[in-house]
Amino acid sequence: MRLWGLSLAIGTLAGGLLGLRFGWITGVAVGVVSALGVVFFLGRRDRRREALEKAPFPEAWRATLEEWVDYYRDLDEPEKRRFEQEVRWFVDEQVITGPRGAEVEDELKLLVAASAVVVMFGRRGFRYPKLRDIVIYDRSFDEEYGDGGNILGMVHGQGPILFSARSLRQGFRGEHDGHNVGYHEFAHVLDFDQGRADGVPGFMPWAAVHPWLKVMHDETSRVERGRSVLRQYAAKNEAEFFAVATEMFFERPEKLQQEQPELYALLEETYGQHPAERAKRAPKK
Repeated sequence: MRLWGLSLAIGTLAGGLLGLRFGWITGVAVGVVSALGVVFFLGRRDRRREALEKAPFPEAWRATLEEWVDYYRDLDEPEKRRFEQEVRWFVDEQVITGPRGAEVEDELKLLVAASAVVVMFGRRGFRYPKLRDIVIYDRSFDEEYGDGGNILGMVHGQGPILFSARSLRQGFRGEHDGHNVGYHEFAHVLDFDQGRADGVPGFMPWAAVHPWLKVMHDETSRVERGRSVLRQYAAKNEAEFFAVATEMFFERPEKLQQEQPELYALLEETYGQHPAERAKRAPKK
C-alpha cells in the first residue's frame, strides 16, 4: 500500500505539472506512466528479495557469522534467521569490491553487511538506499587512498565508502572494546541520509533531537577533559561524536548505560534497540 501511495503521489505531481502546460490529457497520461514506472522500479527489489528469501542461507556464510559476530551469536533462532536475510539482501544489493573493482572474499563482504545490519536491526523494514560503491583496502590508507596512511575507514557525502580489511576484522575480533570501524562508518552513512552529516541522523525521533543536542554538547566537554567513557575522537565534531557513541552503544552498552544513562537512553530510542539488556542475557564466554 505504501508503494502504491508513493507511486500515486509521484505520478500525480508529474502529471499535474505537465498538465498545467500541455493540457489535462497529457497530464493524466504522464501521471499514469510515472506511477507505473515507480511501481516497477521500487517493486523490482521486493521481488528480488522474495526470491532470495526462499533459498537456503549458505552454510559457509552462517559459519562466518557465528565465528565473527557476537551480536549474531547472541540472538535467538528467529532473530538469527531475520539477521541472515538482512545480510543476504545487503550483499546482493550493494557493490562491495577491492580497489579498482578487485574481487574480495565473502568473509569481508559479510563483515561489512553485518556492520550495516547491526546498527539498524531494531528498525524493522528499514532499507538502505542503493549505496555508493563499498571499497575494501587491505590495510589502512591515506587521503589519496594509498598504502601507509592511518585512515581505517571513510565516508564522504559523495563517493565510495571505504574500509580497511584489517580494521574490519579487528573490530569484530576485539568486540566489547568500544572500537568497530564497521559500526562507525555506517553511523556516518546514516548521518549523511539528508545530505549533510551533523550528528543528528534523519531517523532520530523528533522528540529526541533537542535533548540529544544538549547531551552531545555536555558530553563533548567531558570528552575534552578526559572524563568521558567515549574516546577523544568523539570531540572532533558532531558527526564523529555520533559515530563514536554508536560504536560504544553496540560494543560496550552496559558501560555506557552505567556511566552515561541519558546518552544511552537517547541512542536506545534512536536505534530501537537495548543492547545492554541483550548483553545481560547473553551466555558468559
